[in-house]
Amino acid sequence: MTGMRLFFFACLLVGAALLAVPSIPALQDHAPPSEAAAGMAVWRAYGCEGCHTLFGQGGSYAPDLTGIYAQRGVDYLREFLVYPAAFHPGQRLMPAFGLTVNEANHLLAFLEWVSQQQTGWPPRTIQVAGGLEIGVIAPAAFDAAVPDTPAARGEYWFKRPPAICATCHALEPDIIIVGPSLAGIATRAASRIPGLNAEAYLRQSIITPGEYIVPGFQDVMQKNLGEKLSAEQINDIISFLMTLQ
Repeated sequence: MTGMRLFFFACLLVGAALLAVPSIPALQDHAPPSEAAAGMAVWRAYGCEGCHTLFGQGGSYAPDLTGIYAQRGVDYLREFLVYPAAFHPGQRLMPAFGLTVNEANHLLAFLEWVSQQQTGWPPRTIQVAGGLEIGVIAPAAFDAAVPDTPAARGEYWFKRPPAICATCHALEPDIIIVGPSLAGIATRAASRIPGLNAEAYLRQSIITPGEYIVPGFQDVMQKNLGEKLSAEQINDIISFLMTLQ
């Protein structure tokens, strides 16, 4: 009996080992190496997912970067990180984050690793029977009409291009996307900068955001909103923000 028990337990151990072996390569394939893992930490620390997506997950303000390393290559990406404004003039401006050499190397290693994981991304176009391909109809066609009142118009532009403030700022307390939450901003704005009332502070924050940086955050807000937005749109956004007591 003792011999049978030993044989039984030996078979269990061998079987468990055989089942475990095929799973090891799969785990290694999907676990990022140390440098890529460090790059993932950089990606999260600088809030990249607030504007970019990976495998469709993240912010929709900027392009999906799932396959960007394979598409553009390391030299292009390295130069882009140093001075992004030089590459796509007249389009949405990505801020220069001032990454260290190590941070840039790690981030590039992460994007390289992500490119190696993709299979079949982006997905094929979905066909709807009797209809058009997804993407044929412009998103603007589904937008509601611009409201009549200033505060309502401001909320409309807060959530839509060219301002699309909601990409980086939450309206719920203690929720951080990229920039600080704007819940209660009308109250805080009145005491942010001596000599500026709430409306003046909000206007400065939209047109020249680098003049005052909220402690704990980086100077990454889009710098050309004064050019992209009309005076009326800026006034409307301020009217909306002034309702956030």
